[in-house]
Amino acid sequence: MTSPLLTLPLLLCLGQAPEATPTEPPFEARLSFQGLDADIDADGSATYFHAALEGHTPELASGLRAEATLSFFLSTPATQGIALQDFGSNVRLRYRPSGWESGEGLAVAVHPLSTSRLYMGFTWPVTWERQAFPRRSGNESALELRLSRMHWDAFVALKSATVADDLLLESSRRYALLAGGFLDVTPELRLALKGTVLNRGQVPNVANQGVELHVPVKGASLGAVWHHGAPVGNNVDLALYQGDPTFFERFFLPETYPGGFAASVSLEGSLVSQGLVDPEAGYPQRSTQTGGAGALEARVKQGFWRAHALAYVRTLSFIQADVPGFPPYQAFMSDAETRAEVSGTLSSDYHLQDWGLTPGLLVRVTRPASLRNGPESPLLSDTTAVFQGPNLISILPAGEDPGLVVTVKATARWDLGAIAGVLAEVSYTHDPNRTLFEDDETGVSRPVLQPANAVGVNVLLQARF
Repeated sequence: MTSPLLTLPLLLCLGQAPEATPTEPPFEARLSFQGLDADIDADGSATYFHAALEGHTPELASGLRAEATLSFFLSTPATQGIALQDFGSNVRLRYRPSGWESGEGLAVAVHPLSTSRLYMGFTWPVTWERQAFPRRSGNESALELRLSRMHWDAFVALKSATVADDLLLESSRRYALLAGGFLDVTPELRLALKGTVLNRGQVPNVANQGVELHVPVKGASLGAVWHHGAPVGNNVDLALYQGDPTFFERFFLPETYPGGFAASVSLEGSLVSQGLVDPEAGYPQRSTQTGGAGALEARVKQGFWRAHALAYVRTLSFIQADVPGFPPYQAFMSDAETRAEVSGTLSSDYHLQDWGLTPGLLVRVTRPASLRNGPESPLLSDTTAVFQGPNLISILPAGEDPGLVVTVKATARWDLGAIAGVLAEVSYTHDPNRTLFEDDETGVSRPVLQPANAVGVNVLLQARF
C-alpha cells in the first residue's frame, strides 16, 4: 500500500490563505487517503486519494458573496499512470437579502466538469441520473438555481453535454432538466420531491440502419423524513457509499453526542420510464420500459450508542436506467425473467468518549438482481446473469440460480482531534455468484463458479486544515 507521506506535496499546495481569520476562514482544505484490499482471497488491492478545497470571498456587496469548491479523486487503474476524476467541483454566487436568516437566500451555481451532485433520488444506493448522457463527448456541465428559506427550498437545474449522433455523423448539444425542493410540514417532518425530463439522444445501432430513434426519459422521486432530537450521523459503511461525491465530506464530519434520545426515519420512492428499442419488433421501433426503486432508513441514538437500519429495493430496469438498457439501448425481451435487487443492512456502534473511538458491527444481506432470457433470445439464452450494479454482471453456469450475498463487518471510527480522523472496516463476504470464464476440455469458454468467501480491509485516513 502506498505510504500516506506521498500526500505531503499536495498538503503544502492546499495551505491556508493569508486572509484567513480564526472565526471564518475563507479557505478550508480536506484530504482523504484510502487504502483498499477489497478481496484478500483474490489478492486484489487498490489505493485512492481524494482532496477538496472550499473557499469564499468576503461580501462583494450587501448580502452577496462568491463561493467555490474544488474536489477531485486520484486512483491507480489497472493500466499505468494515474486517473484523475472530478468529484463535483463548482462555483456559486450566493445572495442573502437583508433580514433573512442564516442559510436562507438565492444561489446560482455552475458545475463545469461533473453533474454528480445534481441527481434524482435521495439515499445513495437508489439515486440515479448523476450523469445524464452516457454517450457524451467531453464533460457534462450544469447550471443550478436554488432558493432557500427557513422551512422550504426549491431548485431548478439544467444539465448539458455534447452527445454523438450516429445518424447525422456529428455531435449535438443536449439538455436535461431537473427540478424539485422540500417543505417542512412540521418541525419534525419534511417532504421532498424531484422530477426530471431529458432525451439521451440517438440510438447508435439503429442509426447505422438509417433510422432516427431517440431515448426520451422522464421520472420522479418522492421522499419523506421524520426526525427527533439531535442529528444521527452515518455509520461506517465505506464500501456501500463509494462513488457518492459527498462520501468523504459526510464521513469527515464529527458526530455529536449531546445525550438523550434522537431518531430519524426516511422513506422514498423513485419511478423512471424511458424509450428503448423493442427487441422483438420486425423493424426498429421504441418500447417504453419502466423501473422503480424504494428505500427505508432508520437511525437511533441514545447517549453514546447508535443503531442504523437500511432496506432498499431496485428493479433491474432501474439499475440499468442510466446505462441505458441491457443490451445497451434495448428493452428486455417479453419472456425474460427479471428479479429485483433487495438489500437489508443493520448496524450498531458505541462511542468511547475518552479515546475518541467508535467501534461497531454491521450485517448486510442482499438478494441481487438477475436476468434470465428465454431460449429465443440472441443474448444469454437460457443462462442467468446476476447484476451487482449498472453493467456489473456475473454469468452463472447453466442450471445455477442466484444466491444471497451476506456481508459482516467490524467497523471503527477514530477522531484524532479536530484536524484528522481514521475510518476502518474489516469485512467477510459470502457471495455464491462469483464466476470467471474458463475454457473447458473442448476449448469453449464457460462460466465457472469461484470461491464464495472473501475477506476485505478498507482504511480511510483524513486530514483537515
